[in-house]
Amino acid sequence: MSLTKHSNFLFAIILMISIATGVGWFYDGRILPSTSSTLQLPDNIDYYLSKVNYRSMNEKGDVHYLLLTPYLEHYIREDISQIQQPEIQLNGDLSAWLIQATNGSLQHAEEVFELQQEVEMLRNSELDPMRLNTELLILMPRSNLIEIPQHLSLVSSRLNLKADSATLNIDENRYRFNRVKAIHRPATSVRSKNESS
Repeated sequence: MSLTKHSNFLFAIILMISIATGVGWFYDGRILPSTSSTLQLPDNIDYYLSKVNYRSMNEKGDVHYLLLTPYLEHYIREDISQIQQPEIQLNGDLSAWLIQATNGSLQHAEEVFELQQEVEMLRNSELDPMRLNTELLILMPRSNLIEIPQHLSLVSSRLNLKADSATLNIDENRYRFNRVKAIHRPATSVRSKNESS
């Protein structure tokens, strides 16, 4: 009698271990496909570059603009490059304008840069240095035109300006601002400050 109870008890333990093992294999087989599917690699990037120092030349063979970035990815289907921390110097070393941003993109066919987040445009000039800040700036290097469709602020030695949007023609030094609030200081007050210091 005790032998039968003992063999029934042993059979029940073996049956429970077999069921637990089967359930474990079942759940293990279901978990693996779901974790592996999250590791898909994009099939749209045909190249990426690090520590980019790119020079675009104009028809005369002069530097049109310089592009510096620590990292760039090119998406082949859209023909767009995503750029991290871009720095663009218009007209190469001949220009005083430098544009920096946190992120950007370049549409290669139209050669249009869209710079986003903490965009800063600096003019290095001894007579009148200038700093422009915004969150979105569109640069068209072929025509040296800049569109700023969002709020911007501009500070120079003689001007404090805020505007809702702007269009800048770099070649012709023509700047159009929309809905402007500005404080302008005459050149004489700038001279008197410099003379007194």
